[in-house]
Amino acid sequence: MSSLLLLKLFLAPFFVALLSYIQRKWGDGIGGRLIGLPLTTGPFLFIIYIQDGSSFAARAAHGVLVGQVALIVFSWVYAKSALKFSWARALSNGTAACLATGAVLTSFEIPLYVLLPMLIVAWLLATKFWPEYVTQPRTADNPRWELPARLLVTVVLILTLTGLASVLGPRVAGALSTYPVIISVLGAFSQRRHGSDSTVATLHGLMQSLPITIGIMTTLAVVL
Repeated sequence: MSSLLLLKLFLAPFFVALLSYIQRKWGDGIGGRLIGLPLTTGPFLFIIYIQDGSSFAARAAHGVLVGQVALIVFSWVYAKSALKFSWARALSNGTAACLATGAVLTSFEIPLYVLLPMLIVAWLLATKFWPEYVTQPRTADNPRWELPARLLVTVVLILTLTGLASVLGPRVAGALSTYPVIISVLGAFSQRRHGSDSTVATLHGLMQSLPITIGIMTTLAVVL
């Protein structure tokens, strides 16, 4: 098993546990803002830099930026769907939109001077037309079994995506790499337990901090 996969298998469940606690303690918006930061992509790029050098890490940072477009599409579609449908339907709609966007974008070599304006426009449109929601305090703690279930779902999802990518080829691998594992797990459990507004608030928090990640990744793609 590669060191990158091992890192992913460790970091994703760790951050799901940490962010679950933060959501419970300080609310969905704060948890979402932390998800939008490069908590997992940062360590991944560091490992890639150590293993394969600066040139490869720069290309990887560029790939992360491509994934941010898919993440924006995922978040907006998921948020709109969460206010109308069940958690399963909303997550399915967001997933389909994310993977379709990832499949299209990873089929082309998009230069940074095109990708960056694309990201900015996508982010501005998503935030401008973000669905309205009501922030409500949580009235009950999650049951004890829920956190282990979240961690298990996270690990299974990572292994499934990795397995499919290795079997179905590079284009599918590129699309699958854009899938936001942590927010999908947190969003689904939050909607199921606390309602759609909880998920939409978490996704909105993610969108608010996303420019920080975009700025960091753009810098790395340029300077490495």
